[in-house]
Amino acid sequence: MDKNTLIAQITDCHLPADPKRPYRGINPHRNLKKLLRKVKAIQPDLLLASGDLSEDGSRESYRQLKKYLNTLGVPVLALPGNHDEAGRLAEVFPGSPVDTISVTEHGGWQIIRLNSCLPGKPEGLLSEQALMDLKCLLEQGKQPRLIAVHHQPIPVNSPWIDKYPLLNAEALLELIDTNLTVKTVVWGHVHQVFQSKRNGVTMLGSPSSAINGLATAQRFTPDSAGPACRWVKLSRDGTTGTGIVWMRS
Repeated sequence: MDKNTLIAQITDCHLPADPKRPYRGINPHRNLKKLLRKVKAIQPDLLLASGDLSEDGSRESYRQLKKYLNTLGVPVLALPGNHDEAGRLAEVFPGSPVDTISVTEHGGWQIIRLNSCLPGKPEGLLSEQALMDLKCLLEQGKQPRLIAVHHQPIPVNSPWIDKYPLLNAEALLELIDTNLTVKTVVWGHVHQVFQSKRNGVTMLGSPSSAINGLATAQRFTPDSAGPACRWVKLSRDGTTGTGIVWMRS
């Protein structure tokens, strides 16, 4: 029997092409490299890179990201966020979703990646094609599924970021509610740790590898806890475990 699958979810790296260019007063290249050294210690089976991977959508930023992530020696599953250029990201990370969903199998699970980019906007939107293809997929098979998207499909109770949600979240949530195979939904975008349950589904918002914000703030306010990422364990029995890796720990 295959072993459980351990995912490290890296998100909101905000890498510019210039490694010396700051983002919100910090160096995102340096923070990502430091965090990845902590990630390596947990020995993940794969990396899920869940959007806002670049700050400027440049090929050079994606090439540098790939170089950093490749140091772990595991497969990388990427998807775009609102700062990304979806097509350009898919050139460097083949399989990253652009026009429809991306689906891969891992340890008895399906991981489904969605593109929620709405060009020129901080909010997200899933295309009708992606929603149709997701519906068709969920109607087939009985294996447990994890859905990964960049924008939050439910409020995270944080005023500064809940202004920029997934605009057609109800269409996604309806599909999840009517299919018992979806066990977990993960996202980035929120620059903080969030966890809840919705109709038995584990809902996980994940922190940024660059800088995180205080959940209660009206405007983005840096959290002194620093950069972090999430790990998710996909168990053969269809359950998930999760935790956080902090850069400073």
